[in-house]
Amino acid sequence: MRKLSEFIADTMRMPKDVVMDLPRVSVCGDREIYIENHKGLVEYTDSDIRIKMRGGIMRVSGVSLRIIVMEYDRIVINGVFKGVFYD
Repeated sequence: MRKLSEFIADTMRMPKDVVMDLPRVSVCGDREIYIENHKGLVEYTDSDIRIKMRGGIMRVSGVSLRIIVMEYDRIVINGVFKGVFYD
């Protein structure tokens, strides 16, 4: 199914994150991160936030991390980021 979705996205020149339900992550400097197409929150502390994604877990590490927006398919985090990791 994944290869078919990827083929359709390539053939129709559509964004893969839309067709394949992949996460979209936008980082604004080291202070704000936008995450779309998440599957839920796994862990939340002021130094680590773990978010379930299709295919794994994304971990945001930093200082004074806060979730400022959490919606069905979108999370916005601010703070001082030290790293973004896929576990």
